[in-house]
Formats: sequence, structure tokens, C-alpha cells
Amino acid sequence: MEAFGLGRSVGPWRALDNGGAPTDGRVLETSRGRWTVRTGRLLSDWHREQAHRVHRLQRAALAAGVAMPRPVDPPAPALGYWHHPGGDTLVKVSGWLDGHDLRRPGTDLAEAVDWTGRTLARIAVLDTGGEQPPSPHPVAEWREWVSEAEAGGLPVAGPARALLPAVADAVALVEDAAHGAPAAVLVHGDTSRANVLRTPDGYALIDWESVQPEVPWWEAVSVAFRFATPFNGPAVGADPRVVRPLLAAYLDAGGPGGPADASAFAGLLRSQLATAAWCLWLALGHRAADAEQRAFGLRIVTDTARELPVVLRGLEGWAALLR
Repeated sequence: MEAFGLGRSVGPWRALDNGGAPTDGRVLETSRGRWTVRTGRLLSDWHREQAHRVHRLQRAALAAGVAMPRPVDPPAPALGYWHHPGGDTLVKVSGWLDGHDLRRPGTDLAEAVDWTGRTLARIAVLDTGGEQPPSPHPVAEWREWVSEAEAGGLPVAGPARALLPAVADAVALVEDAAHGAPAAVLVHGDTSRANVLRTPDGYALIDWESVQPEVPWWEAVSVAFRFATPFNGPAVGADPRVVRPLLAAYLDAGGPGGPADASAFAGLLRSQLATAAWCLWLALGHRAADAEQRAFGLRIVTDTARELPVVLRGLEGWAALLR
């Protein structure tokens, strides 16, 4: 960490708690403070583009006053906020924020829900447009992955095959909603109770590595329903005590609105499909996944096979909460 000028290490490294998911982060204490250190791998052009995408939104959000752990400017050679010392290795450092997330039982969400809605609006009106959201993977590709799992006798084969009908329905809804959809902007992409931190100075939004282009209204709706459950996974909730005030705060702060029908959930479904696809790849052993990552992938695919049909059945009724 000498290249970042963080000072002298004064304690052992410790793994960053990631809620039971594999982590690429560690906490480092030095003579200059406490830091979060993340490592990554530059495996494709997509990783390069994503590093610039994250840097673009974080820099704009910081300038707009959005509270977050402040990234440390990396030494050269750099890729966004990542230091690229050579090969496929990437290292990113951010200042540490003391606090706790909102997954604790009994957490009072009222203030956090208002803050989150207004923060989504602040991000939505930043000048970060110009990129379209990616289309979901075609159902034919999902069938190929299921066939690969079955041919290999992998435990993910059963839940992946059970997921196929819901995948087909979700892909169809997202593709239908995309026709004539409003312009997209860059969004945080993973705003949940796991990634909103209550600090001594107020709330902060953490973990910006999932930045993606999305229609702002669809992102706000997705967050409102994800925020209704403490679990950072495929389960979502339709709690009017969370959904309505979060969206009201978002709209009151100038966030762009949209139709109050099933199409408003296209962002939520796109996100769930993308996460499930990535986790299926992990469970298949793609992306150089290790045993821990493969087990995590299996768990999320299994959970999604249970939860995605519940989400799809609920959309028409849930749309009433948007009005």
C-alpha cells in the first residue's frame, strides 16, 4: 500500500464483512487512518469500461455532495479509481466510514427511507446519460447454461432448470418495457439496506462497483421494493411503509417519474436476471470461480428459482403502491 501513501501499517489486515457473500475487500489500519482495500482483476474490455463507468458516476456524485466513502486517488498507472500495477491485478482504496448498515432487526427505517429516496433523485439528475441499459441474456443462452450444468452433473442444474419459465417471462417483460423507454443515466445499481450506512454524521451510500445505466424511475422502483426486505438477494417486498415514502421522497426531490404499471419493474427484473446469470456462471465454474464462489452462486440461483416467480406474480398488485 506504499504506492497509495497510506502511512505505516499499525495492525493486521482483516476481511471486510460482506454479509455471507465472498468478499474482495479488506480493512487496513495505518498511521494515517483506516481504509477499505479492494482487489479486482482486469479480465476483459468490460472490466475496463466498468472501471471508467464507476469513476464517472462516483466523481459526479461526490461533486454533488452525495455521502460515500471517499476514494483515494490511485497512483499511476490507473484505471478510474483503481491502481493497475501490472498484469490483471487491480487495487482500489477508500477511506473507512464508521457505522452500521440497515439490516439489523428492529432498525427504524423512516429517516433512512427518506434519505435514500432523495439520494436516488440527486444521482438521477446528474449529467451521466448517453448509454443504454444492456438487454437481458436471451432465453436460449440460459438453456445452454442449464445443459452445461446437467452434462456436468452439477448441483445447480436442478434449480437452474426450474428457473427457466420465470426467466422467459421476465425477459419478455423487460424487452417489452424497453420499447419507447425514457433515457437512461448511470445509477448506483446496488442500493439496498446492506449498502446504506448509518454513520455518526448521517447516512452514506457504499459499494459503488455495480454502477450501470438504467431508467431512473425503474431504478427508484427497484430500490423501493428491495429496501422493504433486509436481505440483499433475489427476495423483494411490497411494504407500503417503505415503498410509498421512498418513492415520495424521490419524486419530491426532483427525481424523474414514470408509469405506475408493471413496466416500472423492468429495472428490478433486469437486475435480478443479471445477478442470477452471473451466479449461474459462478456455480458452473466460469470466471475462474473458486469453491466459495461456486457455493455462493448455487445459493443465489436456488433462491432466485424460488423468489422470481413470486415477484412476477406480484407485479400487477404491487403497481398499486406506485400510485
